Amino acid sequence: MNELDLFADDVEAAEAANLTQQAIVDTQQNLGKMLDLMPIGLLIHTEQGIVFANRQACSFLQGSLTKLRGQHLLDYTAIGDVDSVSHALRMTFADPDTSFDIECAIERPDGTSRLIKLITGALPWPGNPVIQILMQDVTDQKKAEISLRQMTITDELTGAYNRRHALYEAGLHLEAAITNGMHLSVAMIDIDHFKHVNDTYGHDAGDLVLKALALLANQFLATNTMLDSPLFARFGGEEFLFLLPGASGQSAFALADAFRRQVARMVVDLSGTKLKLTVSAGIASFRAGDTSFEEILKRADTALYVAKAEGRNRVCQSD
Repeated sequence: MNELDLFADDVEAAEAANLTQQAIVDTQQNLGKMLDLMPIGLLIHTEQGIVFANRQACSFLQGSLTKLRGQHLLDYTAIGDVDSVSHALRMTFADPDTSFDIECAIERPDGTSRLIKLITGALPWPGNPVIQILMQDVTDQKKAEISLRQMTITDELTGAYNRRHALYEAGLHLEAAITNGMHLSVAMIDIDHFKHVNDTYGHDAGDLVLKALALLANQFLATNTMLDSPLFARFGGEEFLFLLPGASGQSAFALADAFRRQVARMVVDLSGTKLKLTVSAGIASFRAGDTSFEEILKRADTALYVAKAEGRNRVCQSD
């Protein structure tokens, strides 16, 4: 390539850049304040960086237009989302007919993080490739969704998972057990003499006992690294359940007995009264031929009944 060709390329590149900049200037002049009044953020972005940001986008990214111009959206993207955002931008620049609708976390200069919905699209402007990026803050919406989901899957009193969610998860794990021969065990846990607690100290004291047991169970599972995804749920009244995917009957027995011993060491303070508790447990595991989780639960219930009948504060396993 000779010097004339190089000169021509430089001139062409400069002209393309000028066309792009003029299109941005024209847009600002023609649309006036409308861009700044948009309720969502707007970035106009070249492959090199931001060339325009409306008022809402400046607020999201905590910078003036002068400060943001020349920076890149990836400068603000959380590390875990860089790959997905980079891919969306790259593909939008490459194909004018391509657009993306994704969510990512934005890390801001003041150290806060916001979850932003990004919608990308190419702009049919002359010159360098230019895309628009619409930004909508969905942080509060996602928090509300998570809170609502928590309400539907957890027990209001104890914070443990509720019966409905436990049965849903059990159905998923049962399918894996039937299809792949995975271990699946369950431990039904019942507080011994719970009626006596309610009758003697009142239902408020009974609620404290239930909450204390659930807290202990969650702490107990958090320190257990042997199982993949164990689940603790309140199954009804003073009855709880450990759902133990991947656990053999022997492993489930050992876990339930370790939990029983921890409960026996626990003390619940009831306005000055130090209350000691015990629990009984029944263990059952998936068997070849089981077609429903209810079959496993019935065997666990039977084993729990035996534990109660044999004196409580013990773990029994179904045959």
